Amino acid sequence: MLEIRKDIIPYDYKVKDRLEFICKYANRDARFFNGNVISIERTNLHYVEPHRLYVGKHLFLFFNYRKEVYYQTLETKIEFKDLTNFIKSLD
Repeated sequence: MLEIRKDIIPYDYKVKDRLEFICKYANRDARFFNGNVISIERTNLHYVEPHRLYVGKHLFLFFNYRKEVYYQTLETKIEFKDLTNFIKSLD
């Protein structure tokens, strides 16, 4: 039987504070949710679930110690310097 363990990853508060500032500058409300490390016991398989940021109904994914976020999936990467304009262009 597979045993799956899910551990919460705490935020890097420098990254979170920067994202909060960007959202406030763009006049948008932000909601943050912690990411997780999902492990299958007695194996070396692990999955790092990214932190989630919701700006309105739009989902952004981010990892600790990185200078970019991802919009909805891990395919669309946005640098922090371009994020304010991207958020302002939503809706």
